[in-house]
Amino acid sequence: MPTATRKENAPDEALTSTGRPECPRVKPLQGLGSLFRHQFRHTVLYPGLIGFSVGLPLVMYFMFGASQSYSTQWIGHANVACAVMFGMGAYGAFLGAASMGAQVGVERGQGWSRQLALTPVSVHTNFVLKILLALCGALLSLLVLMVAGSLTGAHAQGHIWVVVPLLILAGCICAGTMGIMTGYLVRSDAAYSIIGGVSVIFGFLAGAFLPLDLMPSFFRVVAPYTPLHGIYSLSQWPMGSGEFNWLWLVNIGAWTAVCCVVAIWRMRRDTERG
Repeated sequence: MPTATRKENAPDEALTSTGRPECPRVKPLQGLGSLFRHQFRHTVLYPGLIGFSVGLPLVMYFMFGASQSYSTQWIGHANVACAVMFGMGAYGAFLGAASMGAQVGVERGQGWSRQLALTPVSVHTNFVLKILLALCGALLSLLVLMVAGSLTGAHAQGHIWVVVPLLILAGCICAGTMGIMTGYLVRSDAAYSIIGGVSVIFGFLAGAFLPLDLMPSFFRVVAPYTPLHGIYSLSQWPMGSGEFNWLWLVNIGAWTAVCCVVAIWRMRRDTERG
């Protein structure tokens, strides 16, 4: 006769101290790979999302950087055409990253965030996913402009073609978090309109379209505190445009931290409502 028997009504799963079934532990970044592959095709490669962030900087480069009388003049480690190319590239990458992040506004309107809340995908996993997609959008815009520049007279020393894009992409984490924050603060397509409008304003205040010296004093005072200013300045510095300023990194870091905190806070609230 057995010394111990199993109760007929004993549950198969483990129980917690409260008597509820123990929830399986979610692995860090669980589901990130499959979600990235799916959304990459539907966001980064979607012409409607990348057209403006690629087309506008390209047109601006051809207007002010390529085939101008001053394009072949060297300013340090690159010629003027290359400096304009990377300046427009910083603006296009910022716009591309922010637009990818703002896609969450449309997803929320379609109920995607509520569906995602029913899966093991955590808020932090979804946040990392959006940042990766934002950086892909920035990289695509930047690569198109670099190819066009290399074919139309943009020249620089070898290290410039590596260092400057890396600095721009690192700075675009700020743009991605700003887009995500905007997408969670404003529903639907309104996020795109806001991102597009403020990006143009930030482009002017960064000096991408017009030298800051030609602007009124008020705008010159405000400009260093805008998010694109630090990214644009970093894109020009390796080519020999002035001395390095640590405030550029403070600018990028502060904007990234604020937008990141607000974005994650809104993502958690949105998940709770779902």
